[in-house]
Amino acid sequence: MLQETMDEILTAEKEAEEIVAAATAEAKEIVTAAEKEREATLLSAKKESAELMRRLESETQLMAKIESDRIIEKGRKEAEALYVAAIEKTPEAAKKIAEEVFEEYGVTSL
Repeated sequence: MLQETMDEILTAEKEAEEIVAAATAEAKEIVTAAEKEREATLLSAKKESAELMRRLESETQLMAKIESDRIIEKGRKEAEALYVAAIEKTPEAAKKIAEEVFEEYGVTSL
């Protein structure tokens, strides 16, 4: 009877060791799988982040170009309006300058 009890204890210890070994192996597999998944997730997040940055940079450049073109067009129109106004005033300005020159030098007519 004592021998049977000792045999049962030894068998139970052996089974416990096998269970612990199996659990340890399974835990290692789980940790390895988790590490691989973490690496894959990290790589995916890096790729997504890089793509987002490229897209944002592209959109920002496009918006900057649109705004720049708008400002340049506005400046072109303003410059054109100033040019037209200057052209319209040229005869009057030339006449005034001529009158001042004629007056300065005492010329009354050409």
